[in-house]
Amino acid sequence: MESNRLRIDSINLSKILSEEDFSSLKIKKFKKGNLEYEDGSLTLYVFKSGKAKAIIFEDGEEFVLYFLKANNIIIPETSCAIEFLEDSEVYLIDAKKFANLFTNKEFSTSVIRSLKHRAELERNIIKNLVFKSCKKKISSFLIEIATTQDQKKDGKYLLDLNLSIKTLSSFIGSKRQTVSTIINNLKKKKIIEKIDKNKYIIHKFDELENFE
Repeated sequence: MESNRLRIDSINLSKILSEEDFSSLKIKKFKKGNLEYEDGSLTLYVFKSGKAKAIIFEDGEEFVLYFLKANNIIIPETSCAIEFLEDSEVYLIDAKKFANLFTNKEFSTSVIRSLKHRAELERNIIKNLVFKSCKKKISSFLIEIATTQDQKKDGKYLLDLNLSIKTLSSFIGSKRQTVSTIINNLKKKKIIEKIDKNKYIIHKFDELENFE
């Protein structure tokens, strides 16, 4: 399965680092609901377990960049906070330790590849916010999730979307009522159909692509 904003690419440290390397890594535990901000240090966060979301706050509104799960990495910075959705454990690799580990070619390649992918993902998010209507942002988001999950039934894409309308609107960057109205419109036109609690089927993929 390719990565998307609900499931970004990962770096499996257990296949890269030695037991000696692991023994020197600091592990920090976070409780559900904790918020983590940049503390002035340059630190690489590698998720050992749990789940969080990378978010931006502005004027009391929340915008979700992507979810973070086991083996995902992020470097906290001033404009982005991490909110923990589950009790989690995170490896903290400071700049000094990071420099030492970077002599490991596989580690350095994996980290650079992951950070490059994250930058590409964030640029695509910006493009969607700036250049697309709310309808197009929603259709593009649904298509991205469906095609990267790549699950089909009778030749039609299935969409596993375990998100409330409130959370979905935070991913889209639009008001909850607006997003709810558009999703209901897609269902009314039978472009998508809810077939289970968190699962949809896309009946008319072409119409979803051209939905504006």
